[in-house]
Amino acid sequence: MDNIIKFLYEKIPYYSTLGFELQEIANGRAIFEIEIREELTQNGMIHGGVLASLVDSTCACAALSLILPDGYITTIDLQVEFLKPVAKGRLKAIAKCIKSGKNIFFCKAKVWNEKKELICTGSTQLLKI
Repeated sequence: MDNIIKFLYEKIPYYSTLGFELQEIANGRAIFEIEIREELTQNGMIHGGVLASLVDSTCACAALSLILPDGYITTIDLQVEFLKPVAKGRLKAIAKCIKSGKNIFFCKAKVWNEKKELICTGSTQLLKI
């Protein structure tokens, strides 16, 4: 797992820019955590784009865990549902690949705050490239 995480951070510097911490990636599942920082907020709340990126990245890693090192993927569809605003603390995103085809992967993610309240959900479709 450490080799995969190192590879991903080298290939995707965006994770470090946003402060995403990849906790787990294996068997069609991925977990990211992030600490909310002021520069990631809008009007005191975490920016929706950061949450969308968190959902997208976690889903992508769940799919990637099934094909690395022999392939790579790119998102072709992203849907995000923002359920609750959040201003501070840590967030945890967990994604699972629910269907993996020959070229298309379907994943779902959920994001919780420190109080274990569901704040965001999302789904992606990803293309193997």
